[in-house]
Amino acid sequence: MVTDYMEMLEKRNEELEREKAALLDELMGPQVQILLCHPKAHVPTRKRTTDAGFDLYCVERVDIEPGDQAVLPTGVQMAISPGWYGRVAPRSGLAVNHVIDVNAGVIDAAYRGEIKVALINLGKHKVEFKPGERIAQIIFERYSMNELTVVDYLTDTDRGGFGFGSSGR
Repeated sequence: MVTDYMEMLEKRNEELEREKAALLDELMGPQVQILLCHPKAHVPTRKRTTDAGFDLYCVERVDIEPGDQAVLPTGVQMAISPGWYGRVAPRSGLAVNHVIDVNAGVIDAAYRGEIKVALINLGKHKVEFKPGERIAQIIFERYSMNELTVVDYLTDTDRGGFGFGSSGR
């Protein structure tokens, strides 16, 4: 009887450890391994531990003329935990002061190549990027792995097919 009780406690302890690991994963985010694949590469950084994004740095000089886009290498490769992805987002200072935006930005968990950042200059002046400058940020987000189901019809809603501007200006 004592043996049965001990086995039950051991199983419950294992369950609690799994639940604890899942909660920590939810709170702490994914495990991300970084490989620097260029001599001028920087490990992505964030100014404060509460910042959502990690700054990405360029490793080459790149000039982007108004209306043009360029793909800037970072010299960084990543391994992101399954169930998570990296979203490359604009840095607010570049967006506001120079009208620089990110043109693409999903880094899947299975991707192992160099992270490159597609930037577009929507401003009126050439913007110069030098090695070691922060060019974008990467934010790690959880995603659901849904299955898609083809159906013959969709349920009705009060919004229906009303799209852009349907809720007002």
